[in-house]
Amino acid sequence: MPERKKMLEMHEVSKQFPGTLAVDGVCFDVYEGEVHSLIGENGAGKSTLMKMLAGSFNDYTGNISIDSKEVSLHSPSIAKKEGIEMIYQELSLALPISIAENILAGKLPLKGIFIDEKKKIEMSKNLLAKVGLQEMDPDLLGSDISQHEAQLVEIAKALGSNPKILVMDEPTSALSNEEVLKLFEIISELKKNGISIIYISHHLPEVFTVSDRVTILRDGKHVGTYNIDDVTSEKLIDLMISRSVKSDSNKQEFCSGDEVLSVKNLTRYGFFHDVSFSLMRGEVLGVYGLSGSGRTELACGIVGYDKIDHGEIFLNNKKIKIRNICKAISHGIAYLTENRKLTGLSLRLSVYENLISAILPRMAKFGIFNKKRGGNIFSDLMSQLAIYPNDPNKVISNLSGGNQQKVLLAKWLATNPDILILDEPSRGVDIGAKMLIHETIDHLAANKTSIIVISSDLPEIVRLCNRVIIMKDGYLIKEIFGPEIFEDLLLLAANGEY
Repeated sequence: MPERKKMLEMHEVSKQFPGTLAVDGVCFDVYEGEVHSLIGENGAGKSTLMKMLAGSFNDYTGNISIDSKEVSLHSPSIAKKEGIEMIYQELSLALPISIAENILAGKLPLKGIFIDEKKKIEMSKNLLAKVGLQEMDPDLLGSDISQHEAQLVEIAKALGSNPKILVMDEPTSALSNEEVLKLFEIISELKKNGISIIYISHHLPEVFTVSDRVTILRDGKHVGTYNIDDVTSEKLIDLMISRSVKSDSNKQEFCSGDEVLSVKNLTRYGFFHDVSFSLMRGEVLGVYGLSGSGRTELACGIVGYDKIDHGEIFLNNKKIKIRNICKAISHGIAYLTENRKLTGLSLRLSVYENLISAILPRMAKFGIFNKKRGGNIFSDLMSQLAIYPNDPNKVISNLSGGNQQKVLLAKWLATNPDILILDEPSRGVDIGAKMLIHETIDHLAANKTSIIVISSDLPEIVRLCNRVIIMKDGYLIKEIFGPEIFEDLLLLAANGEY
């Protein structure tokens, strides 16, 4: 049997950020025509490693070879020239322009000084056919296609550069089961054509279906590479987590007879279906699931950001209807979004303006804003959450990510909620800010605020929650109580294996 050819070799590569060694001396290789999965918990270094490969950093250390030639991947253009294409989890199609223009961006065919329209359509159709979209009209706008089609168009765009290595970051997060199977067929064809694929996913069944080998990262370090036939889900989870996580949970089962929120058979077609659960006074309830499980969509449905197709919501045993976030606030329900920059904060406004934005009606009399009606809310929350700098006039975009997140939390605490829904409450913050946010959640729960924590951070779920509900493919599939909340069991449950 002929020896397999290595298409990629990364040797002792490292990437340092201020205060953090995100990738620490990692060795990683990929064979020609192989699907090599890269897995690990959030913060393990997967995305940073792949961004190094894609040329996003010019200050990494170590050696990288492509097709047996050592290269310096210090810019995206160099990486593309060396045959590396990366498809990010957040798709990047330009919606106002055509599919053809998206696919051929930067390489549109010319006839003289003008675009060769006939050749443009011909080239884009050929690339679309490679991903099973031979019937798609290349003149369609990016805004006119589905999420699944957009994912395939991204692959077609990458294939237009004749890549040697294709990186796919959580490519199935927005796809149905049928669409996932179609994607796997395309991956199989790409393999046959000698393209090497690096596949990043938290969905272990997918990893076992599509992979030839799997590499595990943990805390920025390489902890193992295995042929996929030589490992089990339990083995991979043990390697990702690395410790006896049964020592992480010291919570007792939460006891309270006071139900404050109940949702029954809540459904938003295509996102979540027949979800029922209750929330007790002073309880911290975790919602855990992998990408595409419907956890964020569920929260958006409860607070009225998105329309509910079916189901009921009860607050203190009284049926209510929440059609928008203002109605949610009036019922004492606050929702901290997972994306502070896009939907959480107004980046051009000041710290003060952001913090009071959810309580403006309370600070007005006869329609006229009165700053004094807010009392000491601003100064108290600034002090409680140690927001720095303590300057109400500071534009929010000039604060660090951790302080922006604390302002976002303060904004919702200003509403004095009975129920606080936190979606990724510590995403993108440093250790100090994370500890303060966790301590704030503990304090709120101790003072009988009921809290729902949606998080992809397993240690965070274990640290905070009295009870956890697990979502998969839009359905609530399991409920785990305090003494049983361990990282390995949560991850197994989210993959449908516990």
